Amino acid sequence: MVKDIYIWLVIATGTYTLLFTMANIIYLHYIARKPDCSDGPLVSVLIPARNESARITPTLEGLAGQDYQNFEVIVLDDNSEDGTLEFVETLMKGDDRFRAVKGAKLPPGWKGKPYAMQQLITLAAGEILIFLDADMCPGKQLVSWTVTNFKAHQVDFLSGYARHTSPEKKEYLLFPVMYLATSFLLPLWLFRHSKTYMFSHAIGQFFCVRNEVLKEIGGFNPVKDKINEDIQMARYLKGAGYSQVFMDAKDYLSGNMYDSMSHAKMGIMRVVYEYFDKQVYPFLFMGFVMVSFLILPVPLTLIAVLTGSSLSLPLGLGVLLLLASWGITMTDRKLPWFTAFLYPIHFTWVLILSIRSITLSKKGLGYIWKGRTVR
Repeated sequence: MVKDIYIWLVIATGTYTLLFTMANIIYLHYIARKPDCSDGPLVSVLIPARNESARITPTLEGLAGQDYQNFEVIVLDDNSEDGTLEFVETLMKGDDRFRAVKGAKLPPGWKGKPYAMQQLITLAAGEILIFLDADMCPGKQLVSWTVTNFKAHQVDFLSGYARHTSPEKKEYLLFPVMYLATSFLLPLWLFRHSKTYMFSHAIGQFFCVRNEVLKEIGGFNPVKDKINEDIQMARYLKGAGYSQVFMDAKDYLSGNMYDSMSHAKMGIMRVVYEYFDKQVYPFLFMGFVMVSFLILPVPLTLIAVLTGSSLSLPLGLGVLLLLASWGITMTDRKLPWFTAFLYPIHFTWVLILSIRSITLSKKGLGYIWKGRTVR
């Protein structure tokens, strides 16, 4: 009896995951509007940069080639130690659409990136603000695509997935876990209709908002002490009644999610605990579901096959459903085919890094990120 219930739960989990994933992907394709304007309201592209001299060139060159006419780019050097400010000034010298400014010293109570973004707001003149990470590669239609979709959907803020790549194959063991939220937890089609703040999402690599909206809420003050300021800002805006759409920007923006395996581990650890608002119980529930119905069915199926058990077929069905859902996600994100088969490793990494994240947070040790200790 217990075995039967468990097997049905495994199959139900696989079915849910497959349908949920397909619904989100269909929605992302349905809502996207192709860029249809080359001019319009002033757009400010704002780039917080800390120690980015080795990575920022493709970002700035991509922005310099935009087909949209009315935009400015402001790079804020967040107390870099590698000459980022001087590098940007030299690279973009002679192009009056670009400015590079020196950021102020980090004040008490603020995390580094929120404060850099807060400073950028005061410098921006655009109607639409595009916050872009300094290691992303914009396609020539990124700004026009953003303006088109702001107009089409009449929203206050939007974000989306870039096309993520990796310099090393071993990173594919880890960084695809970033798609877990939109493969299992967040029904993107409800973002426009639900007032629940948890039905919101943002990726800091590409976060766009109307200037007037940020002025109304005091900029990044509401999330000044947050590590994952992107997700927390999306939740704050949604809770305050502002509208959002989450989109697929992979045809217009690309870049490495992380620079190395160690960078990826630290990047996930620093945000996973705060994603659950530093509550242990939601994590425990998610951990139980992942272990019981996403990870454990794989070795159980192998054992059933090797022992000739009659359970191999129904367990295998559950595993195939999970594999299909993760494979659809990996294909849609244009990741290598083999990443789909790594899903038990992906989910296991999530659990390990989540436990590590909670342990570090509880001990007050923090994380080393961009040369700063973040707690």
